[in-house]
Amino acid sequence: IVLYAHLADRWMMSQFALPNYPSGPYYQCIAVSQTGDPTGAWYRYSFQISATKMNDYPHFGVWPDGYYMSVNQFVGGATWGGAGVVAFERDRMLQGLSAQAVYFDLYGVDPNLGGMLPSDLDGPAPAAGTPNYFMQADDNGFGYPQDQLELWQFSVNWTTPAASSFTQVGVFPTAAFDSDMCAGSRNCIAQSGTTRKLDAIADRLMYRLQYRDFGAYQAMVLNHTVDVNSTDRAGIRWYEMRNSGGGWGIQQQGTFSPDTAGRWMGSIAMDASGNIGLGYSASSNTMFPAVRYTGRLSTDAPGTMTQGEG
Repeated sequence: IVLYAHLADRWMMSQFALPNYPSGPYYQCIAVSQTGDPTGAWYRYSFQISATKMNDYPHFGVWPDGYYMSVNQFVGGATWGGAGVVAFERDRMLQGLSAQAVYFDLYGVDPNLGGMLPSDLDGPAPAAGTPNYFMQADDNGFGYPQDQLELWQFSVNWTTPAASSFTQVGVFPTAAFDSDMCAGSRNCIAQSGTTRKLDAIADRLMYRLQYRDFGAYQAMVLNHTVDVNSTDRAGIRWYEMRNSGGGWGIQQQGTFSPDTAGRWMGSIAMDASGNIGLGYSASSNTMFPAVRYTGRLSTDAPGTMTQGEG
């Protein structure tokens, strides 16, 4: 993962490290640039995440009070061990000082949590003390009572780390979706010129969970891959979450699949005017894999991507 922390004019890079694989301990390496120049010097850190659970699939969000990470954990690198979330002490890392990490192992909270994303800030900083938000999508086909989004918040306390908390703050029913692409097989999405197919990775949200504070309200945008017609045709389900002061809710949602090609592995973001851009992979048995994009204006009808496809 490589992110630009615009409030500090710094870059951060991260990669998990498994020097004893398949056994632990398991680590997360993070580098923070010493200036805004990514070709210059960096501060480097290695954090032990767990002695027993591998910190697979790490994803990050930059926040004013920390770097926040979600991981999918595997005991001994093999057996499902639930979701894990970590906050890293950003202020001290920006100075190259010793830094703390606060870690929550969520298996005991809900063993089905996984594929979560932390919110990643674009634009102005939120109000001081605003927690970092984490989200995940749940499909009722996998035992949940409904198709839904879960919202959690990570409140870190660097003075008294034991006072930090990770709590669920909302569950939001969505329009119906089916995330069961090819029964989980990685041999799924067709491509031209070969019978070998591509992994839909439809069981989780796709990076990033972007956060933006507009003053009068706060917004987050997110996306995941769905089967749009029960024949394993992949499309992009996307959402805008909004909080106008009374709590978070789904402001709008839609599924983008304008023709028979598969569209998957999206990435979504909102600009300072409220316009949304959505990029993704596209492929079919008559086209080679490609990168495409679409978008919408803030004034467009809710739930629609109106700007064509590039």
